[in-house]
Amino acid sequence: MNWKVPVGISNHHVHLTKETYEQLFCEKIEKLKDLKQTGEYASKQTVTIKGPKGEIEKVRILGPFRSYNQVEISNSDAFILGIKPPVRKSGDLENAEKITIIGENGSIELQNSCIIAENHIHMDQKDLIKYQVEDNSLVKVLVEKTRKGCFFARIKASENGILEFHIDRDEANAFQIENEEELTVQK
Repeated sequence: MNWKVPVGISNHHVHLTKETYEQLFCEKIEKLKDLKQTGEYASKQTVTIKGPKGEIEKVRILGPFRSYNQVEISNSDAFILGIKPPVRKSGDLENAEKITIIGENGSIELQNSCIIAENHIHMDQKDLIKYQVEDNSLVKVLVEKTRKGCFFARIKASENGILEFHIDRDEANAFQIENEEELTVQK
């Protein structure tokens, strides 16, 4: 069974605990805009992330606060920073790269916090039934354009998940994929 999924292109970003945020900023976190996934938003606040080789400014903090700190970057970002983060599911931070985050109040070095996010498809429980897949199962996402190819993506189901295939900016650029473009999923 094949079906269509809209693409959500993810740029580098940071998820922080409330405690880490308060070490980096005096002001309360402010919502810039809602993201497609229910309850998630891009904040007005940004940080600089720094590795041994370089740094990247204006990296957006996403909310709400989490129970762990996580920095998600692309391979191109990793090259700029001079680090080699693993490709992982969100929240799987064992042996992830360390990285320094700089905010308006100073900086903090975070151990085991930087990853390249594994491709994934957000959905809710109804979508699991509709598309006959299970949470954490692996599917193919086909790119049928001038540059053809496929991605493998994990299903990431949650109570309020909104159907969306997440890839990073490097992957989207390589296949000339646009945000919200629909691609075909193959079980």
